[in-house]
Amino acid sequence: MSLSLAALLALSTFTTPTRELSLDQATPEVSRTYRVRQKVTLSEIPSGTADVRWWIAIPSDDRAQEVLDMEITSAPGPWSVQREAEHGNRFLFVQVASPTSTQLEVELEFTLRRRPIRVDIDAEHIGALTAGDRVYFASELRLDDPHMEVTPQVRAIADRVCGDTRNIAREALQLLEYVAGNADHYSKDPTKPKCGVGDALECLANGGGCCTDLHSLFIALARARGIPTRLQMGYRLLAKNEGKEVDPGYRCWPEYFVPGHGWVAADVVEADAASGAEGRAWFTGLSERRLWLNEGRNFVLGPQQSTPRVNTMVIGHAELDGRAARVLPDGERAAQLSRTIRFEELRPASTAEAAK
Repeated sequence: MSLSLAALLALSTFTTPTRELSLDQATPEVSRTYRVRQKVTLSEIPSGTADVRWWIAIPSDDRAQEVLDMEITSAPGPWSVQREAEHGNRFLFVQVASPTSTQLEVELEFTLRRRPIRVDIDAEHIGALTAGDRVYFASELRLDDPHMEVTPQVRAIADRVCGDTRNIAREALQLLEYVAGNADHYSKDPTKPKCGVGDALECLANGGGCCTDLHSLFIALARARGIPTRLQMGYRLLAKNEGKEVDPGYRCWPEYFVPGHGWVAADVVEADAASGAEGRAWFTGLSERRLWLNEGRNFVLGPQQSTPRVNTMVIGHAELDGRAARVLPDGERAAQLSRTIRFEELRPASTAEAAK
Protein backbone atom coordinates (compact mmCIF):
# COMPACT_ATOMS: atom_id res chain seq x y z
CA MET A 1 0.00 0.00 0.00
CA SER A 2 1.18 3.51 -0.70
CA LEU A 3 0.23 4.82 2.76
CA SER A 4 3.21 4.08 4.97
CA LEU A 5 2.99 2.64 8.46
CA ALA A 6 4.71 5.75 9.79
CA ALA A 7 2.02 7.93 8.27
CA LEU A 8 -0.70 5.79 9.77
CA LEU A 9 0.83 5.90 13.22
CA ALA A 10 1.17 9.66 13.01
CA LEU A 11 -2.62 9.87 13.07
CA SER A 12 -3.77 10.51 16.61
CA THR A 13 -7.30 9.60 15.49
CA PHE A 14 -8.21 7.31 12.64
CA THR A 15 -11.69 7.25 11.24
CA THR A 16 -13.41 5.79 8.24
CA PRO A 17 -13.19 8.35 5.41
CA THR A 18 -16.35 9.94 4.10
CA ARG A 19 -15.44 8.88 0.56
CA GLU A 20 -16.74 5.60 -0.81
CA LEU A 21 -15.35 2.59 0.97
CA SER A 22 -15.37 -0.11 -1.65
CA LEU A 23 -13.65 -0.55 -4.96
CA ASP A 24 -16.98 -1.28 -6.63
CA GLN A 25 -18.58 2.07 -5.90
CA ALA A 26 -20.46 1.41 -2.67
CA THR A 27 -22.23 4.45 -1.25
CA PRO A 28 -21.66 5.31 2.42
CA GLU A 29 -24.53 4.29 4.71
CA VAL A 30 -26.66 2.90 1.86
CA SER A 31 -28.36 -0.46 2.21
CA ARG A 32 -28.94 -2.79 -0.72
CA THR A 33 -31.48 -5.55 -1.15
CA TYR A 34 -30.54 -8.57 -3.23
CA ARG A 35 -32.44 -11.50 -4.64
CA VAL A 36 -30.04 -14.44 -4.88
CA ARG A 37 -30.30 -17.89 -6.40
CA GLN A 38 -27.56 -20.15 -5.07
CA LYS A 39 -26.78 -23.61 -6.44
CA VAL A 40 -24.36 -25.98 -4.71
CA THR A 41 -23.12 -29.13 -6.47
CA LEU A 42 -21.55 -32.30 -5.09
CA SER A 43 -19.68 -34.16 -7.82
CA GLU A 44 -17.82 -37.44 -8.37
CA ILE A 45 -20.03 -39.53 -6.11
CA PRO A 46 -18.72 -43.09 -6.42
CA SER A 47 -21.04 -45.76 -7.77
CA GLY A 48 -22.50 -47.83 -4.97
CA THR A 49 -22.40 -45.04 -2.37
CA ALA A 50 -25.01 -45.91 0.25
CA ASP A 51 -25.23 -42.71 2.28
CA VAL A 52 -24.57 -39.04 1.53
CA ARG A 53 -24.64 -36.50 4.38
CA TRP A 54 -24.27 -32.93 3.21
CA TRP A 55 -24.03 -29.66 5.15
CA ILE A 56 -24.33 -26.45 3.11
CA ALA A 57 -23.41 -22.88 4.11
CA ILE A 58 -26.44 -20.57 3.95
CA PRO A 59 -26.89 -16.91 4.93
CA SER A 60 -28.35 -15.90 8.27
CA ASP A 61 -28.98 -12.60 10.03
CA ASP A 62 -26.14 -10.60 11.53
CA ARG A 63 -25.62 -6.95 12.45
CA ALA A 64 -25.31 -5.84 8.80
CA GLN A 65 -27.55 -8.43 7.14
CA GLU A 66 -31.23 -9.37 7.26
CA VAL A 67 -32.54 -12.45 5.49
CA LEU A 68 -36.00 -11.40 4.31
CA ASP A 69 -37.08 -14.75 2.87
CA MET A 70 -35.57 -18.10 1.90
CA GLU A 71 -36.84 -21.08 -0.08
CA ILE A 72 -35.16 -24.41 -0.80
CA THR A 73 -36.27 -24.82 -4.40
CA SER A 74 -34.55 -28.12 -5.15
CA ALA A 75 -32.97 -30.81 -2.99
CA PRO A 76 -32.18 -34.47 -3.74
CA GLY A 77 -33.40 -35.76 -0.38
CA PRO A 78 -34.87 -34.80 2.99
CA TRP A 79 -33.43 -31.56 4.35
CA SER A 80 -33.46 -29.53 7.52
CA VAL A 81 -31.75 -26.44 8.93
CA GLN A 82 -29.35 -27.34 11.71
CA ARG A 83 -27.50 -25.12 14.16
CA GLU A 84 -23.95 -25.90 15.30
CA ALA A 85 -23.51 -25.30 19.00
CA GLU A 86 -20.19 -23.49 19.39
CA HIS A 87 -20.85 -20.44 17.21
CA GLY A 88 -24.59 -20.69 16.57
CA ASN A 89 -24.23 -20.89 12.78
CA ARG A 90 -27.09 -22.38 10.79
CA PHE A 91 -26.39 -24.86 7.99
CA LEU A 92 -28.66 -26.65 5.56
CA PHE A 93 -28.40 -30.42 6.09
CA VAL A 94 -29.37 -32.85 3.32
CA GLN A 95 -29.22 -36.65 3.49
CA VAL A 96 -29.49 -38.91 0.45
CA ALA A 97 -29.67 -42.69 0.58
CA SER A 98 -28.15 -44.66 -2.32
CA PRO A 99 -27.91 -41.83 -4.86
CA THR A 100 -28.45 -42.96 -8.44
CA SER A 101 -26.37 -40.17 -9.95
CA THR A 102 -22.70 -39.23 -9.64
CA GLN A 103 -23.73 -35.61 -9.05
CA LEU A 104 -26.21 -33.99 -6.69
CA GLU A 105 -27.44 -30.39 -6.59
CA VAL A 106 -29.19 -28.23 -4.04
CA GLU A 107 -30.71 -24.92 -5.08
CA LEU A 108 -32.10 -22.19 -2.87
CA GLU A 109 -33.39 -18.69 -3.39
CA PHE A 110 -33.39 -15.91 -0.85
CA THR A 111 -33.76 -12.18 -0.44
CA LEU A 112 -31.53 -10.26 1.91
CA ARG A 113 -30.75 -6.69 2.86
CA ARG A 114 -27.14 -5.63 3.41
CA ARG A 115 -25.75 -2.52 5.03
CA PRO A 116 -22.16 -1.28 5.01
CA ILE A 117 -20.17 -1.60 8.22
CA ARG A 118 -18.49 1.59 9.38
CA VAL A 119 -16.67 2.06 12.69
CA ASP A 120 -15.20 5.46 13.49
CA ILE A 121 -12.46 4.98 16.06
CA ASP A 122 -10.93 7.74 18.16
CA ALA A 123 -7.69 6.07 19.18
CA GLU A 124 -7.08 8.68 21.86
CA HIS A 125 -10.01 7.38 23.89
CA ILE A 126 -9.57 3.61 23.85
CA GLY A 127 -9.42 1.76 27.13
CA ALA A 128 -7.78 -1.55 27.89
CA LEU A 129 -9.52 -4.91 28.11
CA THR A 130 -10.79 -5.66 31.57
CA ALA A 131 -10.33 -8.94 33.41
CA GLY A 132 -13.98 -9.64 32.67
CA ASP A 133 -13.43 -8.99 28.96
CA ARG A 134 -10.65 -11.56 28.89
CA VAL A 135 -12.91 -14.18 30.40
CA TYR A 136 -15.82 -13.29 28.13
CA PHE A 137 -13.66 -13.36 25.00
CA ALA A 138 -11.61 -16.42 25.98
CA SER A 139 -12.46 -18.19 22.71
CA GLU A 140 -11.40 -15.18 20.65
CA LEU A 141 -8.12 -14.94 22.59
CA ARG A 142 -7.08 -18.59 22.24
CA LEU A 143 -3.42 -19.06 21.39
CA ASP A 144 -3.77 -22.62 20.08
CA ASP A 145 -6.55 -22.42 17.50
CA PRO A 146 -5.59 -24.66 14.54
CA HIS A 147 -4.00 -22.70 11.70
CA MET A 148 -4.00 -19.53 13.80
CA GLU A 149 -1.57 -20.60 16.53
CA VAL A 150 0.47 -18.00 18.39
CA THR A 151 3.94 -19.49 18.02
CA PRO A 152 7.19 -17.87 19.25
CA GLN A 153 7.74 -16.64 15.68
CA VAL A 154 4.29 -15.04 15.52
CA ARG A 155 4.67 -13.43 18.94
CA ALA A 156 8.09 -12.04 18.04
CA ILE A 157 6.71 -10.43 14.87
CA ALA A 158 3.73 -8.95 16.71
CA ASP A 159 5.95 -7.49 19.42
CA ARG A 160 8.39 -6.09 16.87
CA VAL A 161 5.62 -4.45 14.83
CA CYS A 162 3.79 -2.95 17.81
CA GLY A 163 6.78 -2.12 19.99
CA ASP A 164 5.74 -0.17 23.07
CA THR A 165 2.24 0.60 21.79
CA ARG A 166 -0.42 -0.29 24.35
CA ASN A 167 -3.55 0.82 22.56
CA ILE A 168 -5.72 -1.90 21.01
CA ALA A 169 -6.93 0.26 18.13
CA ARG A 170 -3.42 1.35 17.15
CA GLU A 171 -1.96 -2.11 17.62
CA ALA A 172 -4.64 -3.63 15.37
CA LEU A 173 -3.92 -0.99 12.73
CA GLN A 174 -0.18 -1.68 12.90
CA LEU A 175 -0.74 -5.40 12.50
CA LEU A 176 -3.21 -5.00 9.63
CA GLU A 177 -0.72 -2.76 7.87
CA TYR A 178 2.05 -5.30 8.48
CA VAL A 179 0.05 -8.11 6.87
CA ALA A 180 -0.96 -5.90 3.93
CA GLY A 181 2.64 -4.88 3.40
CA ASN A 182 4.26 -8.30 3.79
CA ALA A 183 1.77 -10.81 2.39
CA ASP A 184 0.09 -10.68 -1.01
CA HIS A 185 -3.17 -12.25 -2.08
CA TYR A 186 -2.88 -14.47 -5.15
CA SER A 187 -5.00 -11.96 -7.12
CA LYS A 188 -2.19 -9.45 -6.70
CA ASP A 189 0.70 -11.91 -7.08
CA PRO A 190 -0.27 -15.02 -9.09
CA THR A 191 2.79 -16.87 -7.81
CA LYS A 192 1.21 -17.11 -4.35
CA PRO A 193 -0.78 -20.23 -3.39
CA LYS A 194 -4.37 -20.01 -4.55
CA CYS A 195 -5.97 -22.83 -2.61
CA GLY A 196 -5.11 -23.87 0.91
CA VAL A 197 -6.47 -24.51 4.36
CA GLY A 198 -5.84 -20.93 5.48
CA ASP A 199 -2.83 -21.02 7.75
CA ALA A 200 -0.89 -18.24 9.49
CA LEU A 201 2.52 -19.93 9.33
CA GLU A 202 2.08 -20.92 5.68
CA CYS A 203 1.23 -17.30 4.95
CA LEU A 204 4.50 -16.22 6.57
CA ALA A 205 6.49 -18.88 4.72
CA ASN A 206 4.93 -18.10 1.33
CA GLY A 207 4.62 -14.34 1.71
CA GLY A 208 0.89 -14.56 1.04
CA GLY A 209 -1.78 -16.87 -0.33
CA CYS A 210 -5.56 -16.87 -0.18
CA CYS A 211 -7.63 -14.50 1.95
CA THR A 212 -7.87 -17.07 4.75
CA ASP A 213 -4.07 -17.29 4.89
CA LEU A 214 -3.74 -13.52 5.26
CA HIS A 215 -6.53 -13.16 7.77
CA SER A 216 -5.35 -16.16 9.80
CA LEU A 217 -2.00 -14.43 10.10
CA PHE A 218 -3.62 -11.22 11.30
CA ILE A 219 -5.71 -13.12 13.85
CA ALA A 220 -2.64 -14.91 15.23
CA LEU A 221 -0.66 -11.65 15.43
CA ALA A 222 -3.53 -9.82 17.12
CA ARG A 223 -4.07 -12.57 19.67
CA ALA A 224 -0.36 -12.49 20.43
CA ARG A 225 -0.98 -8.91 21.59
CA GLY A 226 -4.08 -9.85 23.57
CA ILE A 227 -6.61 -8.50 21.05
CA PRO A 228 -9.80 -10.60 20.69
CA THR A 229 -10.26 -11.63 17.05
CA ARG A 230 -12.53 -13.93 15.08
CA LEU A 231 -13.06 -15.08 11.48
CA GLN A 232 -16.13 -14.50 9.29
CA MET A 233 -16.96 -16.24 6.01
CA GLY A 234 -19.02 -15.21 3.01
CA TYR A 235 -18.75 -14.05 -0.59
CA ARG A 236 -19.02 -10.83 -2.54
CA LEU A 237 -21.94 -9.60 -4.64
CA LEU A 238 -19.97 -7.57 -7.17
CA ALA A 239 -21.86 -5.13 -9.37
CA LYS A 240 -20.18 -6.50 -12.51
CA ASN A 241 -21.73 -9.94 -11.85
CA GLU A 242 -25.35 -8.84 -11.45
CA GLY A 243 -27.66 -10.90 -13.64
CA LYS A 244 -24.98 -13.47 -14.49
CA GLU A 245 -24.52 -17.09 -13.43
CA VAL A 246 -21.11 -16.99 -11.76
CA ASP A 247 -18.89 -18.73 -9.28
CA PRO A 248 -18.60 -16.01 -6.62
CA GLY A 249 -15.58 -17.64 -5.00
CA TYR A 250 -15.49 -16.73 -1.35
CA ARG A 251 -14.20 -13.97 0.87
CA CYS A 252 -13.40 -14.25 4.55
CA TRP A 253 -12.64 -11.34 6.86
CA PRO A 254 -11.50 -10.89 10.46
CA GLU A 255 -13.13 -8.89 13.21
CA TYR A 256 -11.20 -7.46 16.14
CA PHE A 257 -12.66 -6.15 19.38
CA VAL A 258 -12.04 -2.56 20.49
CA PRO A 259 -13.34 -1.53 23.94
CA GLY A 260 -16.07 1.05 23.61
CA HIS A 261 -16.57 0.32 19.92
CA GLY A 262 -17.25 -3.41 19.78
CA TRP A 263 -16.32 -5.68 16.92
CA VAL A 264 -14.55 -4.01 13.99
CA ALA A 265 -14.53 -5.73 10.58
CA ALA A 266 -11.53 -5.51 8.24
CA ASP A 267 -10.41 -6.90 4.89
CA VAL A 268 -6.65 -6.93 4.29
CA VAL A 269 -7.05 -8.10 0.68
CA GLU A 270 -9.22 -5.14 -0.29
CA ALA A 271 -7.01 -2.76 1.67
CA ASP A 272 -3.89 -3.94 -0.12
CA ALA A 273 -5.58 -3.60 -3.52
CA ALA A 274 -6.46 0.04 -2.81
CA SER A 275 -4.31 2.97 -1.78
CA GLY A 276 -4.26 5.85 0.65
CA ALA A 277 -7.45 6.65 2.54
CA GLU A 278 -9.51 4.18 0.51
CA GLY A 279 -7.18 1.38 1.54
CA ARG A 280 -7.22 2.42 5.18
CA ALA A 281 -11.04 2.39 5.15
CA TRP A 282 -10.99 -1.38 4.76
CA PHE A 283 -9.25 -1.67 8.15
CA THR A 284 -12.38 -0.42 9.94
CA GLY A 285 -15.29 -1.46 7.75
CA LEU A 286 -16.79 -3.32 4.82
CA SER A 287 -19.04 -2.39 1.93
CA GLU A 288 -22.58 -3.63 1.54
CA ARG A 289 -21.59 -5.78 -1.45
CA ARG A 290 -20.89 -8.97 0.41
CA LEU A 291 -22.92 -11.76 1.89
CA TRP A 292 -22.26 -13.27 5.32
CA LEU A 293 -22.49 -17.04 5.78
CA ASN A 294 -20.91 -18.08 9.07
CA GLU A 295 -18.48 -17.29 11.88
CA GLY A 296 -15.48 -19.24 13.08
CA ARG A 297 -13.77 -22.44 11.97
CA ASN A 298 -12.90 -25.90 13.30
CA PHE A 299 -16.57 -26.92 13.42
CA VAL A 300 -18.48 -29.71 15.06
CA LEU A 301 -21.60 -29.77 12.90
CA GLY A 302 -25.16 -30.77 13.70
CA PRO A 303 -25.88 -33.63 13.32
CA GLN A 304 -22.26 -34.39 14.18
CA GLN A 305 -20.08 -35.39 11.26
CA SER A 306 -18.18 -38.69 11.15
CA THR A 307 -14.93 -37.00 10.17
CA PRO A 308 -12.75 -34.76 12.40
CA ARG A 309 -13.63 -31.12 13.00
CA VAL A 310 -14.32 -29.20 9.80
CA ASN A 311 -11.71 -26.49 9.15
CA THR A 312 -13.98 -23.97 7.40
CA MET A 313 -17.46 -23.89 5.88
CA VAL A 314 -16.72 -21.96 2.70
CA ILE A 315 -19.28 -23.87 0.63
CA GLY A 316 -20.07 -26.78 2.89
CA HIS A 317 -19.02 -30.25 3.97
CA ALA A 318 -20.12 -33.61 2.60
CA GLU A 319 -19.53 -37.19 3.64
CA LEU A 320 -19.85 -40.16 1.30
CA ASP A 321 -20.27 -43.29 3.42
CA GLY A 322 -18.44 -41.47 6.19
CA ARG A 323 -15.57 -40.18 4.05
CA ALA A 324 -15.17 -36.43 3.52
CA ALA A 325 -15.60 -35.07 0.01
CA ARG A 326 -12.80 -32.88 -1.33
CA VAL A 327 -13.33 -29.20 -0.63
CA LEU A 328 -9.97 -28.24 -2.16
CA PRO A 329 -8.34 -29.36 -5.41
CA ASP A 330 -6.01 -32.35 -5.07
CA GLY A 331 -3.45 -32.23 -7.85
CA GLU A 332 -5.37 -32.51 -11.12
CA ARG A 333 -8.58 -33.43 -9.31
CA ALA A 334 -11.01 -30.57 -8.76
CA ALA A 335 -12.87 -30.01 -5.53
CA GLN A 336 -16.05 -32.07 -5.26
CA LEU A 337 -18.05 -29.15 -3.84
CA SER A 338 -18.79 -26.12 -6.01
CA ARG A 339 -21.18 -23.17 -5.92
CA THR A 340 -22.70 -20.79 -8.41
CA ILE A 341 -25.01 -17.83 -7.86
CA ARG A 342 -27.15 -15.48 -9.87
CA PHE A 343 -28.34 -12.29 -8.20
CA GLU A 344 -30.12 -9.05 -8.88
CA GLU A 345 -30.37 -5.94 -6.79
CA LEU A 346 -33.95 -5.03 -5.89
CA ARG A 347 -33.93 -1.28 -6.35
CA PRO A 348 -36.69 1.16 -5.40
CA ALA A 349 -38.82 1.97 -8.43
CA SER A 350 -37.41 5.50 -8.84
CA THR A 351 -33.82 4.25 -8.63
CA ALA A 352 -34.47 1.42 -11.05
CA GLU A 353 -35.99 3.79 -13.61
CA ALA A 354 -33.07 6.18 -13.32
CA ALA A 355 -30.62 3.31 -13.84
CA LYS A 356 -32.17 2.35 -17.20
